[in-house]
Formats: sequence, C-alpha cells, structure tokens
Amino acid sequence: MLPEQQDPAPESGRRRIPQTALARQRQRAGRMTVNDLKDYLHLPISEAAKKMNLCLTVVKKICRRSGLRRWPYRKVKSYQRKMGALGTRLRSRDAETRNRAEAEMERLRQELAQFCAGIVPA
Repeated sequence: MLPEQQDPAPESGRRRIPQTALARQRQRAGRMTVNDLKDYLHLPISEAAKKMNLCLTVVKKICRRSGLRRWPYRKVKSYQRKMGALGTRLRSRDAETRNRAEAEMERLRQELAQFCAGIVPA
C-alpha cells in the first residue's frame, strides 16, 4: 500500500497526508532546546549542525530562543587548551609545582562545569 493510499483516520474520517522529511525536521527542531545541543558545544557550530542533521540557521534560532547569544565553542576550547598546557606541570618531579598545577586544573574544571551549567540547565 502506498503512503498516499492510507486508510482514513478513524476519528476525523479524512485521509492522513504523510509528512515530508522537511516537515518532520521542522517539527523536531521546533521542540529542541539548548539542552538538546549540550553534547555538541565542544564543536564549531557548523560541525554541530551537520552532526544533528540541521541547518546552521536552525541551530542559531534554537540558541537564541533559549537565551544563548553566542555559540560557546571558543570558550570551551579555551578551557581545554589551558588544561592541556597544565599537563607538563602535572608530570613535574617537583611536588610543589605538581600541587599548584593540580589545584589550577581543578579550578579550571570547576569553571568549565559552571560555565556549561549556565548554558544548559540541569
């Protein structure tokens, strides 16, 4: 049976018209929030949009609707870069240098968690 030849909907007595792929995508995007985007914040917005199978404009609209003015990729990347730079100091033989680096690493982790929590409500 072809989709156009579906049985009439029982409650309305009319035929149900199948949704197009574009209509399904619009419906899915309309229900999305920033919380749905949280797994992609570490990617550039164009890559995130591709992975979510959405266009860039739709991702931006979801962000704006949820109060996120800028895509946080660069801020997240900055924290990751700072933590990566501490790696050599964490392997230091000097205990004091190692302790300071561990404290700095923990501070950066907490800042990143706090930053992301402000973007994506739990």
